[in-house]
Amino acid sequence: MSRDRAVTGFVGLLVGLSLGGCAAAPSGSSGAAGTSGGTGAAGTSGIIMKDPSSYPQNTAGAAFPYPQGHALPSCTFPTYSTDIVATAYTNWKTKFFVGGTIIRPENGNDTVSEGIGYGMLIGVFMNDKPMFDTLWAFAKSKFDSKGLMTWCVPSGMTNSCSGSGSATDGDEDMAYALLMAGRQWSGGTYSADAMTLIKNILSHEVSGNILEGGDGFNNANELDPSYFAPSYYRAFATFDTADSAAWMSVLSECYTILAAATGADGLVPNWVNTSGAGVTVSNSAIDPYFGYDACRTPFRIGMDYCINGEAKAQPYVQAIAGFYTSKSTATSLAGISDGYTTTGGNPAGTLGDYGAGMAFTGPAGVAAMAAGLDPLRDISYATLRADTTGGAMAINGTFTYFHASWGVLSLMAMSGNFWDMTQ
Repeated sequence: MSRDRAVTGFVGLLVGLSLGGCAAAPSGSSGAAGTSGGTGAAGTSGIIMKDPSSYPQNTAGAAFPYPQGHALPSCTFPTYSTDIVATAYTNWKTKFFVGGTIIRPENGNDTVSEGIGYGMLIGVFMNDKPMFDTLWAFAKSKFDSKGLMTWCVPSGMTNSCSGSGSATDGDEDMAYALLMAGRQWSGGTYSADAMTLIKNILSHEVSGNILEGGDGFNNANELDPSYFAPSYYRAFATFDTADSAAWMSVLSECYTILAAATGADGLVPNWVNTSGAGVTVSNSAIDPYFGYDACRTPFRIGMDYCINGEAKAQPYVQAIAGFYTSKSTATSLAGISDGYTTTGGNPAGTLGDYGAGMAFTGPAGVAAMAAGLDPLRDISYATLRADTTGGAMAINGTFTYFHASWGVLSLMAMSGNFWDMTQ
C-alpha cells in the first residue's frame, strides 16, 4: 500500500553471530520440536529450536504450535534461534498491537489493511489466537460494500491516512491467514470466512486474470508487483475448487508481468502496466521506481520457490539477490539503499536517501534462500536479528511499523515458521 507511505530506512548495527550453517530444520507436524538443531536437507546445523512450552503465546490445542522449523522443500535456512524470532514477535506486538488493531505510530497511529494482514499472518504462524481473532474482528468491522476491508482507517491525528476502497495485498494476506487458521485451530468459522474472502477478492480485485490494486482501481495498467503472491493462489486454487482455474490463470499472469518487469537486476517498479513498464499511479517521483512497495516482491516470489519449487520464480530471485549481493560485503548490508531506479541508480530526493531497513533486508534474505545465495541469506538474518532484538534500537528508526512487520515475517520465513499448512 503506497498511497500513504511515510517511512524511512536505516540499517542497524550487526551483532556478533556465527554465519555458518545452511541446513533446514526438521519438518514440523505436531510441533514437538527438539531443543537444539536437527537434520535437514544439508545435514546437521547449529539451529536452536526450543520446545513449544517455552513460548507463552502458544494457544492450547493448536495443530502447529510455535516453533515448527518446517522444512521448505526447495530452500535451506540460516543458523537461527527460535528465541530470536519469538523476541522479534514480542517486540513487534508490544509496539504495534494497540487498541485491538495494528497501528502505525509514524502515521498518526492510524491503521491500514496491510497491517491487519501482517498481524493475522504473524498471529496464525506464531500461534497467537487471541491477537488473530481480535484483528479479524476489526477487519470485518471495516468492510466496504464488497466484503473487503477499507484500506485506510484514519486516527484523526496529524499525518494519518485518508481514502476509500480496498487494497488487494491486505485482503489476500488476510485470506491466506484465515485459510491457515482453519488448519491451525479447531472450531470457529475460519475456513468459511477464508472462502468468502477469497471469492470476494476474485470478484472485485481481479479483472480477467489481472490482479488489480484494489476494488476501486478498475485499471489493468496500474498494477503493483509486490501484491503478486503466487504461493497464495496455489493454496486458493486447491481450496476454492470451483474457481481453481481462475486462480491458476491469475498466478500465470502475475509471472508473465513479473518477467517483463524484472530486468537485469530484478529492480521491478512499485507500479507497472501489463507490459511490466513503470507507471505513475499517484506519485511520479516514486511509483515507476523500486521502493517501499516493490521491496516486498522478493519475499512473495521467493516463498513460491521455497514452498512449491516454482521454476518461474528463479529468474527473478536470482536477479534481485544478485543485485543485493553486489551492494553488500561479507559482513554487512550497509551498501543497500532504500530505493533505486530500475537500472540501479538512485533517484535523488525521492528514494535511496537512506540505508535499507528491514522491509528491504528481510525480503532480500528470503530471495537469497530461493536463489541459493547462502552468504546473503546469512547476513540478512544477522541484520534482522540486530534490528528486531537490539535493545534501544527497537524504539528507533529501524523499528517503524513497516520495517518491523517485514522483519518479523522474514524471520519467520527464514526459520520454517511461514509455510502452507494446507499441504
